[in-house]
Amino acid sequence: MLKIKNLNFSYHQKALLKNINLELENNAFIGILGPNGSGKSTLLKLILNNLDLKEGEIALFNTNIKHFDLKEFAKICGFVPQNSKLNAPLKLIDVLLMSKYANLKHAFSSYSKEDVLEVEEFAKELKLESFLQRNVLSLSGGEFQKVLLARALLKKPKILFLDEPTSALDLNHAIELLSLCERWIKQKNIAVLAILHDLNLASLFCDKIIFLKKGEIKYFGTSKELFTKEILKEIYNLNCELIYHNFKPYILALKETQ
Repeated sequence: MLKIKNLNFSYHQKALLKNINLELENNAFIGILGPNGSGKSTLLKLILNNLDLKEGEIALFNTNIKHFDLKEFAKICGFVPQNSKLNAPLKLIDVLLMSKYANLKHAFSSYSKEDVLEVEEFAKELKLESFLQRNVLSLSGGEFQKVLLARALLKKPKILFLDEPTSALDLNHAIELLSLCERWIKQKNIAVLAILHDLNLASLFCDKIIFLKKGEIKYFGTSKELFTKEILKEIYNLNCELIYHNFKPYILALKETQ
């Protein structure tokens, strides 16, 4: 579903990504992890065609991303940002209906009754139905992030991109949001590619993990393969112990000793 070949990217003559080669299959939850400044957000922006790639190739479902028009790209890709720029006092139902925009015949078409019904049913499934007439700016951070995810999923994407979706959420909301993504992978046969900072959430949910450092892919594998004291020290300069639950590793960070 995603193939990256010989990707290099620089900004103001500073190399941000170097020799990125990657192939990812569908029906999987993939985590992009690494320390701050490792190139995670830059890589995601390139995949989403938000930055101009001059060296290398990115293909989604065997089509170069440069060959998609905006509507075609919007139909197959869903995106949940870390911080939404939305600051208009819209009702929640209007925000969710935005997911149907790419399917309108032209810019001045109205949403159909079927569109509205689908949004209402999906809101009920996500326990958001009581918020449909509320101003989205009045929602809590966790509620608003769920709305952004709902909007992305209502597009029925083939691949869902998440940019640090849990960074502002408490643990309960973070698990709820990632569990919803996991459920859609199984039910709808989609792929999820998520930038994550929480190592333990990554181990809990991700099928495969990409470790980036200084713009390079250092490791790609399962948490069981990559979560070792040696690799975590190399990637994060982190001293830790590992504990296992249901055959998955979880990180117990250690203070530096004096």
